[in-house]
Amino acid sequence: MSEGRPDRPQHIALNRYDLKGQLARLRDDAPLAKYGRDSLTLVRDSSFTLLLVALKAGTGLPNHTAPGPISVLVLDGRVAFTSKGERCDLSPHELVTLPARVPHEVMALEDSAILITIADPVTHTNPIGLESEREVEAEQSSQED
Repeated sequence: MSEGRPDRPQHIALNRYDLKGQLARLRDDAPLAKYGRDSLTLVRDSSFTLLLVALKAGTGLPNHTAPGPISVLVLDGRVAFTSKGERCDLSPHELVTLPARVPHEVMALEDSAILITIADPVTHTNPIGLESEREVEAEQSSQED
């Protein structure tokens, strides 16, 4: 079992992570003080990415999309997660999920920490979940009309 190196992402394996310790390190790093956010990629694999993110109140991740389905778990603090005009205020131990390529943003309502999971993008070469991808594309297309 590996503790995982905090300075480089690990591949999927039996890895153990001290999130409290790694979060403390993030909160001591200069980027958090300078930019209001800092992150650490814990796992980067062809099918899965896991990010630990520290946010200062009033900062966040501006409107963007992810290449695959995501989950955002609040570890501490409070964040506003907004997608397609719907806002969810999330507190510790609350989780939100979203399909691939759906625009969203995250804003820290107070100093916060989140754990972001990004799954392998669903593509025509990876048919698992292709139907849900088609549903998202159809919905996005109908909103553009």
